[in-house]
Amino acid sequence: MPVVSNALIIGGGIAGLSAAVALSKSGVHCDVIEKSSDRLGSSLGLSGRVGEALTELGVYDQSYETGRPFAPGDSVVAQMDSAGNVLDPGILPPFAWPGARIPIGVYRPTFLEILAEAAEASGAVVRTGLTATSIDDGSEAAHVTFSDGTEGDYDLIVGADGIGSQTRTELFADAPTPAYAGQMSMRWMADGPAIANEGWYHSPLGRFGFYYLPHQETVYVAVVLDSAESVRWSQAEAYEVLKNLFDSYTAPAVEELRERLTPDSVIIGRPFESLLIPSPWYRGRTILIGDAAHATTAHMGQGGAMAIEDAVVLGQSIATAGSLAEAFASFTERRSDRVRTVVETSLELSRLEQDRAPVAENMGVMMKAFQVLAQPY
Repeated sequence: MPVVSNALIIGGGIAGLSAAVALSKSGVHCDVIEKSSDRLGSSLGLSGRVGEALTELGVYDQSYETGRPFAPGDSVVAQMDSAGNVLDPGILPPFAWPGARIPIGVYRPTFLEILAEAAEASGAVVRTGLTATSIDDGSEAAHVTFSDGTEGDYDLIVGADGIGSQTRTELFADAPTPAYAGQMSMRWMADGPAIANEGWYHSPLGRFGFYYLPHQETVYVAVVLDSAESVRWSQAEAYEVLKNLFDSYTAPAVEELRERLTPDSVIIGRPFESLLIPSPWYRGRTILIGDAAHATTAHMGQGGAMAIEDAVVLGQSIATAGSLAEAFASFTERRSDRVRTVVETSLELSRLEQDRAPVAENMGVMMKAFQVLAQPY
């Protein structure tokens, strides 16, 4: 029997919905609240041990079928210069440990639908357009008041509400705030057929990578740009920034992408920010997971993976511990070093890019970290 009977999960994104599935499978009734009614986003890479976590949640096969597999030997992480000359082949290595699953790229809205369906099928209740206005932690339960005026009592509160977590702000007053990493991120879904020579391209103005999502019939484009200040672009500004970046390339693949870029293209531009909450990540009956506890830049492509692993480990800890305090301590011990590797390595990669370090140096740092992440979570 789990040490709690019910849980409130604040945040219906990747971390929160994964936690709902994991905890439900452990015998905990879960209510999930999410302030947004829309499932937005672009693409998400899921590699390494997260394939096993997805399998444990029961969603790997459906994610694979609706996503883009990256088989060993795939050159999607190849590194090219502005003319398309190969700087590093970046061939994905085989994943040889027992139970290893093929990495996949997933369209985030579709992936969230898969997780939501799995959560509800496990007995969780998912409500959107709702927030928690107050949480009063008591000896018997945490009493929660919601924005629609309803109330509830819970044995466990899971703060999975992202890098801007209101749960963290209200209950973890001494926690650090997200820090700007010196680079901006852009995401663009370029509708149309696949483009040859996928991978990452570098020019003095910035770098970007792309790969094809067959089920969405679109090319996912991810851009990284240095910027002394954190900025918020309008769509018109984002279009001009991306157009100017593409104009600094002569590679044929980039010319194809440039032809698809129009002033009406929807481009998501955000600052790269980083956050690592010192242990412990819990107060009373509340624990933080995912970006609420450890947000990372995208340089390793492991932010989503760490959130999903968090959810699975939390479910395991709640199912096997003798008390809530023991479950929280076990969870934190298993997760702290692993997520620190991702957050700190990603920041190091960001700094190396800003210092114009050789691509080979960046790849060496990344591969060293991935050797650590190859260990079981």
